[in-house]
Amino acid sequence: MRFLWVFGVLMFIACFIFFVMNFMGGFSGITLVVTLFGMLNAGIAIGVAELLNRSSGLSKE
Repeated sequence: MRFLWVFGVLMFIACFIFFVMNFMGGFSGITLVVTLFGMLNAGIAIGVAELLNRSSGLSKE
């Protein structure tokens, strides 16, 4: 679960950097779409890690 959360955060940071670089430089439109999907994927990974963490806490009680 911790790995999934760390993966999500690192992926989000990397995609956010490319997202900002897309506006600073002259990247194509497909780069913007890929970075948005990457940030969505990272957000889903963080959410799933949080749900798994909470559900494992419920089963211990």
